[in-house]
Amino acid sequence: MIPVYSVPPRRVLAATDLSEYAGQAVGRAAALAASHGARVRVVHVLPPGIDPELAEFAGELLRSQAGRYAEDSGEGVETGLRSGRPGAALLDEAREADADLLVAGAHGAHLRPGAPIGGTPENLVRASRIPVLIVRRPAGAPYRRVLLAVDDSEVSLAAARAGTALTPSAEHLALRVSIVLGERLMLQQGVDDAGLEQLRRAVTEQDRPGVERLADALAPRPDRVLVVPGRAQDTVPEQAGNLDADLVVVGTGTRSGLGYALLGSVAQHVMAWAPCDVLVVPDAER
Repeated sequence: MIPVYSVPPRRVLAATDLSEYAGQAVGRAAALAASHGARVRVVHVLPPGIDPELAEFAGELLRSQAGRYAEDSGEGVETGLRSGRPGAALLDEAREADADLLVAGAHGAHLRPGAPIGGTPENLVRASRIPVLIVRRPAGAPYRRVLLAVDDSEVSLAAARAGTALTPSAEHLALRVSIVLGERLMLQQGVDDAGLEQLRRAVTEQDRPGVERLADALAPRPDRVLVVPGRAQDTVPEQAGNLDADLVVVGTGTRSGLGYALLGSVAQHVMAWAPCDVLVVPDAER
């Protein structure tokens, strides 16, 4: 599998709806671009048929926001307006700009009640063929601790490589969540806590050599390798909070015939519930 994007990125695209939430994503995109000597472009999508005066005003707001949040970008920042549906327009922009990384806020000014992530970033992750960084926190400092969610797949290894290359100076933690098959049934049959804990230890130790081999294939090698029992879709976001991670890196699976990523429950839950930024790395092109 040959990636269709550069790692680390050469061209970073930041999406903004001009809200303060989106400004955090612009700031993070600019900071990452500056650290890798990459170009950064900030884009706002307008509704079709908008009045030209309103479009001009939106352009002024866009340049102002980019100036505030991306002022530290060493290569400068470009801005642009597009028209259409946000998800499709941003993906078109990413293709035309030959972007290697797409950055968006976890939500914008109009988050639906009860929704932990906005519709546009979720749609971007499903359709993007380049990594998507979902930003929840202000870009006040470089990423300090990065949690790499891994398993035995090549997709997982590629995602971990992309995450370490994007954040070379951070502390990297490789996390494998091991499933204890039949745990609920054993509880129903009266297996005590000591017996269950013994089984969990056996399962995690069985999985550890594979994770260590994956860690050996990464440069830099993760500072720590963690193997814990549980359901990955719940445990990865929980561990991100417990370990005070600034960023979680997770891979997506194969693509459907329509070109959309078939997101597993792990990627979906991490996107929705991780308390920090999330880098979602798609399966490479075949």
